[in-house]
Amino acid sequence: MPEEERPEAAFAIAFDGSSQEVEARPSYPSIRVGFFQIAGVYVDIPRFLGAGAGGLLDVRELERAQITQTVNSVLPGSNVFVRGASGRESFRVELARAFHESNITDFGPSFNLIDALLTIHGTPGSPATSVAISKCPLCGASGPPDIMVTASGGNCADKMCRAPLYPTDVLRIYEEFVESGENGLTLTRAMNIAERLLLISYLDGFLRTGRRHLSRGVFITDGPLAVYGPLAPMKSRFREYWERLCHQLETEDLAPPLLVGIEKTGRFVDHAHAIRDFIEPRHVMMLDTPYINTHITNKEPTHHYGKDEFYGRRFIYRTSTGQILVLTVPRVPGGPPYEKPVPLDDGVFQLAESERFESYPTLRATLEVLDRLQTRLYPDAVIPVALAHSASSLPLGTGRSVLTLLAQQGLNMPQDSISLSRFRYQHLN
Repeated sequence: MPEEERPEAAFAIAFDGSSQEVEARPSYPSIRVGFFQIAGVYVDIPRFLGAGAGGLLDVRELERAQITQTVNSVLPGSNVFVRGASGRESFRVELARAFHESNITDFGPSFNLIDALLTIHGTPGSPATSVAISKCPLCGASGPPDIMVTASGGNCADKMCRAPLYPTDVLRIYEEFVESGENGLTLTRAMNIAERLLLISYLDGFLRTGRRHLSRGVFITDGPLAVYGPLAPMKSRFREYWERLCHQLETEDLAPPLLVGIEKTGRFVDHAHAIRDFIEPRHVMMLDTPYINTHITNKEPTHHYGKDEFYGRRFIYRTSTGQILVLTVPRVPGGPPYEKPVPLDDGVFQLAESERFESYPTLRATLEVLDRLQTRLYPDAVIPVALAHSASSLPLGTGRSVLTLLAQQGLNMPQDSISLSRFRYQHLN
């Protein structure tokens, strides 16, 4: 479908998350427990923007224009164990459990983050029945062939090991787990991939139950369309899912949804503010790869930036009110968002296909919607992201004290009298 015939966006769904790791016992600070919460907030765009019609803001209409889905998880940190398992094994067991228990019921029968993980290993609307684990997390045994693990798990193929394996092992988050010390980075990795899989659950849910609605949706992630660290190989899975989704919709003459990641902090945001005066309002800038290497990441101009992590390309947009948005948009119908620079002569580089605006036909519609959804709640913000951030935030201060109480009761430690759910952990005294 030509982009000029695209239907007007009717709704936006934004995804965000927050995480905290707490010391469960001040006198024994190596006992640590991690919490993360992710949220997806649905916003009916015409209804939300119409709540202020007539000069007065109807807060009840604002409330009716949004729906929130949250997923909460608890993960063991250092010195906290599932019975009979090491710290790293305990983290693997509980990550799989958390993803299994993250039920999403907006599209009928329960769908969880394990289903979303299988979906990006299959095809849109048809999750894979298993994922391939390249090596056993315990004994290190590897293929070929790879070890195939279903949603309910599997076992190492080595006869001397036969350790239980979980579909979440394919994410390799456990590789950064610290047996004694802080695991904030590991917790953040788990939160970030959970956010991305929640996005997949909604994209696939609309595809299965009402695919025509996809063309009228804007799906917004907090942060760029990228995955980092041990998770980086998942970049290819997300990109392949997007390309197959676009192809399916194209065969039915349906426009692809608008997918965008928005960054609030980082060196690209800093650079965008440094050059903001060179960008006119309602104009967008694409930075070519040699420029990124030279002026932002301090690499050689020919360095292949973004090849391992990104499934979308960054743009800098200055809104009609002068705000600066650093956003990431995928190619349509597909292709790598960053390609290795090809030098010609005298410091000139060949224009790559990924550096042509024609490769991003959803960009204009995306920017127009974001321009309508600006807010001054904080600098360079848009309404759905602000709502998702509010819904997913774990409060500091008193909230941290509550999380500590949760951890203490879960570990059967002395604590104030409070009714809380029990964790299935033990700890070292």
